[in-house]
Amino acid sequence: MATEHYDVIIIGTGAGGGTLAYRLASSGKKILILERGAFLPQEKQNWDTVEVYKKDRYHTAEIWIDDRDGSKIHLEMV
Repeated sequence: MATEHYDVIIIGTGAGGGTLAYRLASSGKKILILERGAFLPQEKQNWDTVEVYKKDRYHTAEIWIDDRDGSKIHLEMV
């Protein structure tokens, strides 16, 4: 297995990761982006605020665990 070197590794292409990747794209740095989620198809509803936020179009039932105290974190659209 070959060992690769990257200047920047971005985990997740959400709002922060995607913005960072875009900003660094022209920097000349070698960038690796890791994404766990499935591909989100481009649909008209992706750009519709009502669909995304009010109708919870992409809401997940995934539960995260807080490393500090082990409590469960239920992700919700606010």
